[in-house]
Amino acid sequence: MKRATSVDVAREAGVSQTTVSFVLNGRSDMGISESTRSQVLEVAKRLGYVPSASARSLKRGRSNIVLCALPTLPVARALEELKEDLSLQLGAAGFACVFVYTGALSTPLADLLQFLQPDAVLAVGDLAETDRQALDLSAIPFIDGILSPRGPEASAFRQEAIGDLQVSMLVAAGRDRIGYAGLSDPVEQRFYLPRLDGARQACGRLGIAPPLVATLDYTRESAQAALDVWRADESGINGVAAFNDLAALAILAACRVAGVAVPDDMALVGVDDLELAALTSPALSTIRIDVAGATATIVDATLSLLGAPSAHPSRPASTIRFVQRESS
Repeated sequence: MKRATSVDVAREAGVSQTTVSFVLNGRSDMGISESTRSQVLEVAKRLGYVPSASARSLKRGRSNIVLCALPTLPVARALEELKEDLSLQLGAAGFACVFVYTGALSTPLADLLQFLQPDAVLAVGDLAETDRQALDLSAIPFIDGILSPRGPEASAFRQEAIGDLQVSMLVAAGRDRIGYAGLSDPVEQRFYLPRLDGARQACGRLGIAPPLVATLDYTRESAQAALDVWRADESGINGVAAFNDLAALAILAACRVAGVAVPDDMALVGVDDLELAALTSPALSTIRIDVAGATATIVDATLSLLGAPSAHPSRPASTIRFVQRESS
């Protein structure tokens, strides 16, 4: 079906295209009668006329679109909350947040710029060099790696604190030999390695041996192999910190098959507090991430790029907290 244009509205309403433009842009200083104004608005609504984004951009000098580029990542509650908060807070500042999963694109991100014409680009993962060059040439401001240590989140909380808290809670529960369930997926390394560093630092601070690391890939076989590594260790692994809840749930399933009692034989703590974590048997202890501070930092950094005032004169803090359940 052909998209209605301002020419169609003018023809149907029996007025000039200039009159249509004045009415739809809210001009009240051009001597247009109320009856004509009402007629134009009624016709525009009936025809489903929507001004094109490119036309609005040319007129206003900006599109009011912020493009957020996301890598393909497993489900994480904190990331979903971050996306929702970015949409709400940028929306309140007058900008529409459009999300694009770059891992699913068959064409470079740079090819989208001519269609979306964003005012700014936020990249959760690292932008390809060709995309960075295209943004520079287009004079589109961007923030690269917003969840990396060098990004805006650095002023909120550090990923190391998550691994530290996991180990601290396991030791507080009487566990003195810790295993760490990492991931083999290279996409997760930006989060996995700092969390592992935090777990190691906590072990050193608490006077116990470093965690015994085993990696998996969200399959039953890899979780069973990781469990075999810990069970074979002579020191007797009795507590496991998992990179996230999905990894923890895979380990929990492997323990059930192998007859390892959780938490009696081995305590287990995840990260993310997915809804599923509270529904397992035993229910999964986990780390809950509050991303309010990270979101505020990212939003303010974006608004600063666009020359807009800060949305958070008093910025909230990002926090993490331990959610105690049966698995620990």
